[in-house]
Amino acid sequence: MCEAPDVIRLIGGAVDEASVRIRRGCCRPCWNAYPKPLLAKLILTQQYDGRCNRVGVGLLRLFRESLGVEATHAWLSYKTLERGYSDAAVIAILNEVFFLTQRPVNMREERFAVDGTCFPTTIKANWESAKARFLKKKPKPEGRRIFEKTVMACGTTFKIIAAFAVASTPYANDSPYLKPILTQIRQLYDDVSLIVADPAFLSRENCASIAELGPKARIMPKKNVSMKAKGFKAWRDMLIEFTHETERWLRDYHTRSIAETVSSTMKRVNPTPLRKRLIMRRAVEILARICVYNLRQLTYLKHTHNIPLQFTKP
Repeated sequence: MCEAPDVIRLIGGAVDEASVRIRRGCCRPCWNAYPKPLLAKLILTQQYDGRCNRVGVGLLRLFRESLGVEATHAWLSYKTLERGYSDAAVIAILNEVFFLTQRPVNMREERFAVDGTCFPTTIKANWESAKARFLKKKPKPEGRRIFEKTVMACGTTFKIIAAFAVASTPYANDSPYLKPILTQIRQLYDDVSLIVADPAFLSRENCASIAELGPKARIMPKKNVSMKAKGFKAWRDMLIEFTHETERWLRDYHTRSIAETVSSTMKRVNPTPLRKRLIMRRAVEILARICVYNLRQLTYLKHTHNIPLQFTKP
């Protein structure tokens, strides 16, 4: 296996399929000066390689054949690439690529781990070393953000990121983002048997939301919790299972570390901090990095688990 050529070819194929799907429901063409699929391919390739905009535009000429780009479109300005991060059509294609990366495993994945992490916006910051000190500070309404917080859910079997939410502020609590993440998982996966999360997500409402989806909830209780359901039966059921089947409960819960492994892998493979200054473009940059991680993971799953990389419905 040679990772880079496989990932670049998969980027080209995924973007082409995503643009076809979007074009079916849209009467307007998907491009103006430059085709939007071309910009989406370049953004994903840039996030895979980790280069700045001025160097990143050269990747289009370097990988033109593998990406399926015509020679007449291989030249564009670095400012065109920069503006692509706020282009609605390009964002729609990247969202569709994210959904397509779930297709090869959505019939095979049943267990999911949820965790929050922060991506640095400067090379001088590291989340693991600054986490304890950073969270003690009071939120600052102004000034540059040193971190951008993202809550992600990944499958514990194939380690594909199945859902994510970019927090409105790096100081935000994790708990309110669990419900929208569960909604994404419900839409993309057929069978869900287990949801695990750390104590930051602990609440009766979250236990009820997981129970509505169908799977078992494994959220580590805090030392001051009580068995009072207060109208949420799923809360009491989870604590009763924790009390009577502690060993099995903890065996399920500690698969949560896979979510930390996924976020750590993203930062080690691409240690470059987020480059965008505008908040919206920064969120699209996180989306592109998640798409690249999923595509890269799928290239390995093709060889290790014989999973066919088909983005169409089975």
